[in-house]
Amino acid sequence: MKANADLLSPASTLIAVDWGSTNFRASLVVDGDVVDHLESPDGIRHRNGRDYDDLLHALVGHWRAARGEADVVMSGMVGSREGWVEVPYAAAPAGVADLAAGIVRVPSRHFGSVAIIPGVRWDDPQNGTTDVMRGEETQVAGLLDGLPEEEAVTLCLPGTHSKWIVCRHGKIERFRTFLTGEAFERLTRDSLISGDGRAAIDPNSPAFARGLTLSADTDGGLLHHLFLGRTEMLTGRVAPDALSSLISGLLIGHEIREGASFADGTLYLNGTSPVAQATATAMRLLGFELRQDSRNSHLAGLRAIAEKWNGRVDPDG
Repeated sequence: MKANADLLSPASTLIAVDWGSTNFRASLVVDGDVVDHLESPDGIRHRNGRDYDDLLHALVGHWRAARGEADVVMSGMVGSREGWVEVPYAAAPAGVADLAAGIVRVPSRHFGSVAIIPGVRWDDPQNGTTDVMRGEETQVAGLLDGLPEEEAVTLCLPGTHSKWIVCRHGKIERFRTFLTGEAFERLTRDSLISGDGRAAIDPNSPAFARGLTLSADTDGGLLHHLFLGRTEMLTGRVAPDALSSLISGLLIGHEIREGASFADGTLYLNGTSPVAQATATAMRLLGFELRQDSRNSHLAGLRAIAEKWNGRVDPDG
């Protein structure tokens, strides 16, 4: 493993990889154009003991075989402690140049080497806690393109572990992570408030709105509000097949209220997934102003970071 080394060759082919906990996504970029894309459920939690190098080759090796030389650049949980190698976090505030400086090049039997972008770490000076991200920093690098650097913006990235990221001067300044998606998945799978776990979430339903309303109650807190999901069903206010929508509204409502108290500047919500759409609906129902950004920014961010790396002067030269 080698940091602060030349990353990209003059090759015109780039294999850009977003390798997360539960999914693997890759794009083949030739002369600046995306010519192929694939998605797989082979996230790092689903490897089942398979070797990272061999798995990467099984997924995208045919691209390299067809194109010859290709640079492989990755971000996400592949650089975590549980990943291929643990890449040290860049410390916030962190911008594109900081992420480029933290890239680590890893030897590969099949690709010669692969490059992994670091995540970002923020140590909260107020309470001594630490928050981290891996993968979202690359999305942010793509999203910040075109936004005014001198102004504060808050980027909301809904998902399994939702991020609220305050950016200023083109850098990730501070952020908070909310376990919203994972909590929903666990609670609606096998718990007292599972209801009909097969039912789809309907953010336009009365049950979802009821969850948002309950989240506004300052008496009792989230754990009490979650139990109320049970009594809402028992009293017939919410049907069993709508309970998951209520729980979604509760969790998202709490996330939005906490996130909004942390946010600064214009609020942007990124994504087109069902959870992103549900979060956008909840924000509007709660009266928050936001701008939606539907761009798939990972590839743009990855390329911006790689280009910054290529343009820097290696002090070890």
